[in-house]
Amino acid sequence: MAKLIQANMRGIYRFFGERFRRTRARRLAEQFSDCGSVLDVGGSPGFWRASSWHPAEITFLNIDPAPIGDPLWAGSRYVQGDGQDIQFPAKSFDLAMSNSVIEHVPDQAKFAAELRRVGKRLYCQTPSYWFPVEPHCLGLFVHWLPKRWFTHFVHRYFTLYGWMAKPDQAEHEEFKQEVHLLSKNDLKRIFPGCAIQTERFFGWPKSYVVTGVESSSDESGKDQATTGDQGQS
Repeated sequence: MAKLIQANMRGIYRFFGERFRRTRARRLAEQFSDCGSVLDVGGSPGFWRASSWHPAEITFLNIDPAPIGDPLWAGSRYVQGDGQDIQFPAKSFDLAMSNSVIEHVPDQAKFAAELRRVGKRLYCQTPSYWFPVEPHCLGLFVHWLPKRWFTHFVHRYFTLYGWMAKPDQAEHEEFKQEVHLLSKNDLKRIFPGCAIQTERFFGWPKSYVVTGVESSSDESGKDQATTGDQGQS
């Protein structure tokens, strides 16, 4: 039953996010197709099978062991590790990237610093805090509530995931601890000197894409990014 619910949720995500995924994949290929080695932190082979761009070398880094029944191909490998403490030397990869991962990481600043350290260039996509629908539980405005107000009752009865999966109290607390959406200002702070593009849906900031090259930014933390659009959203 749990697998069926997860499959249904993934189907909903695919339906509403397909246009954005296609656009991201195209821009990723256009901007980084000259990168021969890629570190995909928290990624999976499925994303790349659907992509028109196939780098010569791809390393998948995940906390969990390699999934069974999801075979790799020549030039790809699976490494078990933590994106907050990546066990590769500096500038080991032409591109270090992540898709919808950083919002699940406890120390987001450290995760961002590790992407910048191991990659000559970087790409990081994440949902926007300022989009009115929380993308993981599909609830309207619930992520804007103070943490103490986002109760198990709200999670269970005011989100689509709550109605479908019926999470218990323990699952609700785990969700609250795991998901931490970011604003553009948050990303500016942890990715100084990087460009930030805003993806919008009916005018609302749906997600952000951070890109950067081997940094020459100063260590004082001043943001010298060229952003897709300015402001807090």
